[in-house]
Amino acid sequence: MKVKATFTAILAFAAIGLIADLAIAKEINIQGHNKSQVQAGCQGKGDVFWTNGGPGGDYGCSKSDGSLIVCGGVTSQQKKTCSTARTTSFPSPTFPTRADAEKVEK
Repeated sequence: MKVKATFTAILAFAAIGLIADLAIAKEINIQGHNKSQVQAGCQGKGDVFWTNGGPGGDYGCSKSDGSLIVCGGVTSQQKKTCSTARTTSFPSPTFPTRADAEKVEK
């Protein structure tokens, strides 16, 4: 019975980790991420670079792995930063092995 509870706990923590990873976003300094630099880093198969010529002149890249970067904007803070996010890019969960289960029983 101990093994079942341990596996359940491990799977629950793995699920929480995966869900948390879906929401990872952070603000980074715009230095090193001007329009041409972001576009140059957005050349992979399935990557999409976009730019908005309207107020704020924001631009960004949506990568084929689900990550993205959006830079620029209207406010003074937006003009100095980029937002990055990993929407679907996360490591595969690792599941317990037989050896892990044997260690729990001891």
